[in-house]
Amino acid sequence: MVHDAGCTCDDSELPHHVTTRPDIERLVAAVFRPLLGRLPGKPTIVTISRSSEDDYCPPEDVDFIQEAVLKELRLKFSPVKLQLAYLEEGDQ
Repeated sequence: MVHDAGCTCDDSELPHHVTTRPDIERLVAAVFRPLLGRLPGKPTIVTISRSSEDDYCPPEDVDFIQEAVLKELRLKFSPVKLQLAYLEEGDQ
């Protein structure tokens, strides 16, 4: 859907690659953890884009990736106040 919205000159599909969970964990540790280490202080707010309804991220991995990111935030900046703004009241 996202691809089609911006598609003006071709009809190619998005590349399809499903990253394994061990690779997701490795990437979070290799990329996100060092990024957090370079921040000059504790962030005021962090927004995580879940990409859960646009077919960009496999639905079965959305929560796994979010938890991996939250784990790193907790390790670096504990305590972390968490607000799951994507959940509507009654969904929790």
